[in-house]
Amino acid sequence: MDMGIDMLSNLHAEIRIIQTEVQGLMRNAGMRPKRLVLAWLACGYVLASAAAQPELASGRLVIGAEDDAAPWSYADGTGYVNDVVRAAFQRSGWQVQYMVMPYARCKAMVLSGKLVACFSASRTPDLASQLLYPRQPVFNASNVLIARANADLQGCNPAEWPRPVKVGRVASYEYRANVMTLLGSPQVQVEDNNSEVSNMRKLEAGHIDAALVTLDAVKRLEALAIQAHSKGSFKTLCDFGPEGAYIVFSRQHPGARHALQAFESGYEGLLREGAIAEMQRRWRGHPLDQLKAKPH
Repeated sequence: MDMGIDMLSNLHAEIRIIQTEVQGLMRNAGMRPKRLVLAWLACGYVLASAAAQPELASGRLVIGAEDDAAPWSYADGTGYVNDVVRAAFQRSGWQVQYMVMPYARCKAMVLSGKLVACFSASRTPDLASQLLYPRQPVFNASNVLIARANADLQGCNPAEWPRPVKVGRVASYEYRANVMTLLGSPQVQVEDNNSEVSNMRKLEAGHIDAALVTLDAVKRLEALAIQAHSKGSFKTLCDFGPEGAYIVFSRQHPGARHALQAFESGYEGLLREGAIAEMQRRWRGHPLDQLKAKPH
């Protein structure tokens, strides 16, 4: 069933019922003025709800998509997560349109209710109290600390490093609690940059000593190095373990809870049918498309 069309039909039917009642009450307004006022208020509420939730009535959603997380999400609005999110909503009878933008802006617009949803965000205690999360992440990825292959750094314990180090991270990203513990060490100086690609370039040039990157089987370190036009080689100092990445929904947007339900239903159906595994398999073998990636 097309959820958007069904909801629109129900909404129109409800408005017609209320309008009929109001017209009847108007003819007898002197007898029941209180009920007349209540009916008018109810009609206004339904109409206001329809105006506030046009995407529910039409079955079309405008969703924020990060522009710089290739191959999860490219600057041109394509990517693995873009495919997954679109397929999940389509299975529930919804159509989506992407607004592609930097992640920091996307997250801010969802927090304020200007967008119904955005991807992809980690689940931190702070964000979990401000956003709505589906039961399932769209993927699981690891925060990984990397250094140049010839660096004199080893392991995850800053106390064992031979000197203080400068670590590059992305200013707007969320990181695991154990990452934040490491970044709080007196041996670590944090440098915030606008992308992992920028950090890769600074790492290769020796401007920073290590960089935090987020990787999985779809977004691999070698693909990130290609995007950064890096000719150097890198080693992993520490893999902090997998963390779920989610499409997140606004607590402030009037249509967010219905959209969340539609996504969950569609996504879980795709999981049962093996469609998610097939998309993962296809994207693992997908070469990085430099023309679609955001230039740096």
